[in-house]
Amino acid sequence: MQIKNIIKKEIIKSLILHGADKNCDPIITTSSDKQTSDYQANGIIGISIKLKKKPKEFAESVIKNMQKIRLISKITISNPCFVNFFINLKFLEKELEKIFLCKRLGIQKQIKKRIVVDYSSPNIAKHMHVGHLRSTVIGDSIVRIMEFLGHDVIRENHIGDWGHQYGMLIAYINKKKIKNIKNINLEKLERYYQKSKKKFDTNNKFKKQSKEILIKMYKNDKKCLSIWKKIVNITLLENEKIYKSLNITLKPIHIKGESFYKDMLKNIILDLKKKKISNFKNGKTIVYLKNFKNKLGNNMGVVIQNSDKTFLYSTIDIACIKYRSKILKADKIIYYVDYRQKRYLKQIFEISKKAKYIHKNLSVKHYEFGTILRKDNKPFMTRNGKLIKLSDIINKSIRKSKSIILKKNVNIDSKRLEKISKIIGIGAIKYFELSKNRKKNYVFEWKKILKLDSNTAIYIQYAYVRIMSIIKRVNIKINEVKNRIIITNDIEKKVALKILQFEDVINEALKKSYPNILCNYLYKLSLNFSKFYEKYYIMSEQNKKIKNSRIKLIFIVAKTIKLGLSLLGIKTVKNI
Repeated sequence: MQIKNIIKKEIIKSLILHGADKNCDPIITTSSDKQTSDYQANGIIGISIKLKKKPKEFAESVIKNMQKIRLISKITISNPCFVNFFINLKFLEKELEKIFLCKRLGIQKQIKKRIVVDYSSPNIAKHMHVGHLRSTVIGDSIVRIMEFLGHDVIRENHIGDWGHQYGMLIAYINKKKIKNIKNINLEKLERYYQKSKKKFDTNNKFKKQSKEILIKMYKNDKKCLSIWKKIVNITLLENEKIYKSLNITLKPIHIKGESFYKDMLKNIILDLKKKKISNFKNGKTIVYLKNFKNKLGNNMGVVIQNSDKTFLYSTIDIACIKYRSKILKADKIIYYVDYRQKRYLKQIFEISKKAKYIHKNLSVKHYEFGTILRKDNKPFMTRNGKLIKLSDIINKSIRKSKSIILKKNVNIDSKRLEKISKIIGIGAIKYFELSKNRKKNYVFEWKKILKLDSNTAIYIQYAYVRIMSIIKRVNIKINEVKNRIIITNDIEKKVALKILQFEDVINEALKKSYPNILCNYLYKLSLNFSKFYEKYYIMSEQNKKIKNSRIKLIFIVAKTIKLGLSLLGIKTVKNI
């Protein structure tokens, strides 16, 4: 149910009749708990000033001309010029009945679009670390929402599996005469990478050997490619374990690493030269951009081919956009990449537009995110400066969750303890990340992640568990509960309204690409349920009609929580 949209459309119709622009925004918001109305239009005063009309008189005239909306029982005006909407109780009751046994809770699908989403994107020969958490879980939650709303989503795990680092890594493996590479674990492989990087930076002879190997790789040298494939496979197997434990929908079929585009790169260079977009200078192929300036104030140059004829990440990323546009026929391309890549991606987008790889109907967006910090506001690393492995964070959260569950239920079966602690622990990490504004840095604090009395996954899980426990105790099949839903008090109305705001929330979370909008909603819904539960004990209610109505109401709350958490990639448990 898109209540906000219905109100917005009706008030805009009236505003247009009073001289407002068709693109005007009355700014419809849900009212806070302290306010008396259910929805509010906060933009009327700005529109009236623009039209040089007295705000209050203008607002009164606008609401008089609004057609009667079946969901509204009353409209009022409060100072300075807010228009207040009160939702009809009978309407709420009917809408709740409609979605009571509806799997999708009445949520409509959007007009289908083909959307390519680039997220997670770990490097090869390295463990996934805490920095990969944001890209992975944010991207995956938005993908889930897109698919739920009916879009054709193409997941792209753009792994860093090509480039000079493989030349130096293979050169190091050859130099040390390391055999049976496929039996090497990722720990050793990461150490080899670190040592090869140090040698590459300090030894010119080794640097030359590394570049020669990279050129061989471009020429499809069988020996070099055989070692490269083994290096890649070692890493991918470990990454797959992380994705599985985090309940991430990325699978091996979604991997299109940098190597996938290597055969397109020569044609990209030729095409940009043919279109007079690139220049040749000091042996390098460069694209100069008027909209980007270097430190000297000159046009920024983006190198797309080195003097030794090897290519750069920029060339690969341009080929990647062309492929997604021309071959995959995307309507939209989204990148979940951290804020440090903002300028670089803008440059790549600009070059791709110049080359007409981005057609006019194709939307390309970069949704950046901030950094995870320690309590001292420094990047979340170990004290010696090493990035914390994602697997270590997962295991620690599971251990902490196990401890919390044992305090609540000392007699829990060991197998069940293992299963529930994984769901709770992993859900807690993901929710803590997703509940944050993705553009901002945040401090990673274990105490806050597993708090039982604040905006956390475990608080919402407990609300869900409590509802499932009540339904189990009434000992009745939910689809056989008779009597219609009736709203008898203000707390029930708040719960009912919050349920029916779910569709608006999902659409807004997708539109802005902010999963925290959905998190905040689920927390408030759980909070409203808790207030209701504390005041009205369902099991002892003597009036059968009211009791059945409340059972149905909290069942819809449980369904909404379960669906909402699943869109965030978080599983639920029926009891703890």
